[in-house]
Amino acid sequence: MEINFFYRNRKVGFSIAAVFDTVVSEVSKTYIVKRIFLPSPNANVKSILRNGLFAKKKEEHGIINHITGDVHYLLWFLNKRKTIVTVHDIMYYHYLKGLKRMIWKYLYIIPLKRAAYVTFISHFAYKQVCEVIELHSDRIHIIPNPVDDSFIFSPKVFNTKRPIILHIGTLERKNLNRTIAALDGIECHLRIIGEINNDILIQLKKYNVEYSNVINLSHQEIVEEYRKADIINFPSLFEGFGMPIIEGQATGRVVVTSNLSPMKEVAGEGAVLVDPYSVDDIRNAYHKIIQDASFREVLIKKGRENVSRFSVDIIAEQYMNIYKSIQQ
Repeated sequence: MEINFFYRNRKVGFSIAAVFDTVVSEVSKTYIVKRIFLPSPNANVKSILRNGLFAKKKEEHGIINHITGDVHYLLWFLNKRKTIVTVHDIMYYHYLKGLKRMIWKYLYIIPLKRAAYVTFISHFAYKQVCEVIELHSDRIHIIPNPVDDSFIFSPKVFNTKRPIILHIGTLERKNLNRTIAALDGIECHLRIIGEINNDILIQLKKYNVEYSNVINLSHQEIVEEYRKADIINFPSLFEGFGMPIIEGQATGRVVVTSNLSPMKEVAGEGAVLVDPYSVDDIRNAYHKIIQDASFREVLIKKGRENVSRFSVDIIAEQYMNIYKSIQQ
């Protein structure tokens, strides 16, 4: 059996490719696989046609196609009986209005009806789509993202005097503003991965938060950031999944995340769940973690137990079962 894995252009971002490469590597132990990156990073009509025709040329008789995410429109070009698509989220759709919203729906949501199977990385992502279109339940699978094997348990003595709090992502939904406000009066070092704007700088100065900032890190450098941290901070307002949760748990770090779906389901019992809209709730979580050693130990233990659900061999097996169904 041969499988084509279609990725968006590398310039768009590496997050989906990074997640799926762990799956592809595992699948390649059993099947012949090809990683295909689309030629255009853009989403205008010309680029969509270019990418679609490119994908069509790469399609061969009998080969299974797997669209790894974010380029759902390829379903208009590929053999629907041989194609599965993984949906990470459709959040952008909810920001659009009028004609743009209609076009985006036609390109990214409606074509899901054509797929042999549609997989979602969370029940939250599935619910998002079901609010817009109806899909046959026998063609739906919920398969979470796997944790990369490079995130391994790395014991560290917790720094109670000045813990390093690692915050990944600086988009508004990553909730950095409330995080900074919650750290008012707490001795710590806030490590921020992602570009920060002037508003964030003003916030950091206002609350006198000690911080450092890095961008454009390699995968291995990000892994090292987890190892150096004491707390992984992820009180996001909304996500399709929430990779930092399981990456932090796998590394053996205390994780703070939101009491919202899908974060709370991903975290299980291995994280401190907070109201992401409450500065006080977030602040109380930090105080509890810093002051209570036994609390930290229990969280880390439960986090390691929880992350076993997301091992790459378990996730890859679920995908391979789908490939077998298509091949029959």
